Amino acid sequence: MKKTPLSILLTVAVGLAILPACGGGSSSTPQPQFQPTTAVLTLSTAVTGSIPAGTTINGYSVTIPLPAGVTVKTIPASFETDPGVVTASGSATGAMIIGVYTAATGTFPGTVEVSVISPGGMAAGDFCTVNADITAGHYPTASSFAVPTLNDATGIDSVPNTVILTGQLSLTATAVVR
Repeated sequence: MKKTPLSILLTVAVGLAILPACGGGSSSTPQPQFQPTTAVLTLSTAVTGSIPAGTTINGYSVTIPLPAGVTVKTIPASFETDPGVVTASGSATGAMIIGVYTAATGTFPGTVEVSVISPGGMAAGDFCTVNADITAGHYPTASSFAVPTLNDATGIDSVPNTVILTGQLSLTATAVVR
């Protein structure tokens, strides 16, 4: 019987071990990118100043800029968002809420104007969810969504007087792209 030198056996073993790691070179066909179809934005406020004692938050007005290729459904022949597109959440659950969509034009992004009114008052925190659609061929990420603008925040104190709270609150939006 002929003996095989140990060095030959080791060379074959090492070659077989690294063969599966070989990628086969580059391919000219790019891998398909995941096409997101929806985005969900959650709006919330935090108290950053001092709200007078006995004052409740009763209303918000917010402008949300949308990235390219992101839209929302509207009621036919209207700018008002479909039911379920803009919904009250958190401490605003049960509040009156309306969304108005303006489509992107030229260099101006599309926007959603959100108005929330809660006669009984609400606390700072989550107050609104916006459900958006992503057009095929667009690939926004969570960081593609710009910070919305808090146009107005009002409250009612114990007298009752209307109190402007815009300077006492900060607004944030969290986006989840699916």
